[in-house]
Amino acid sequence: MKAFHSFRLDSVNQCVWRRDERVTLTPKAFDVLRYLVEHPGRLVTHEEILEALWPKAYVNQEVVKKYILAIRKALQDEHQRPVFIETLPRRGYQFLAQVTDEAPVASTALSEIAERRIVGRDGALATLEGLLDRGQAPDRGALGINA
Repeated sequence: MKAFHSFRLDSVNQCVWRRDERVTLTPKAFDVLRYLVEHPGRLVTHEEILEALWPKAYVNQEVVKKYILAIRKALQDEHQRPVFIETLPRRGYQFLAQVTDEAPVASTALSEIAERRIVGRDGALATLEGLLDRGQAPDRGALGINA
C-alpha cells in the first residue's frame, strides 16, 4: 500500500482512503492515480500513461485530462497550486507528494483482532494468520495462485 499525505492507495482492493474514509474514484481514474503514485517526482508523459493503461486501444489525450480532473476533485487538489499532481503543459504530469510504502491493512486488522483474544478461537485465528502470511509471501505458487 502506498501512502501520501493523509491518503492511502490500496492497489490490492483498488481503492483510495483519506484517513478512514473511502475516496470515490472510477476504476480508470484509480489506474491513472496509481500509475502516477508509482512514478513520483518525475515527468509522466501523456503517451506513457496511454501506453501503460490503454496499450491496445486508441485513446485521445483528452481522456487522460478528464481522469486527472476527477482525481484532483477527489483529492481536493488545486490546479493552480497543486499539492499532488502538477500539469506540465504539452508534456504530461508529475506526482509531487512524497510517497511511502505502508503495511497492508489486512495484517494490521488481523493483529488487532488477535490482541482482543477471542475466547475459543485461537486455532482458527492461527490458521487464518498462517494463510494470510502465505498469501502475502513472494512465492504464491504454493497456494496455487497465478500472479
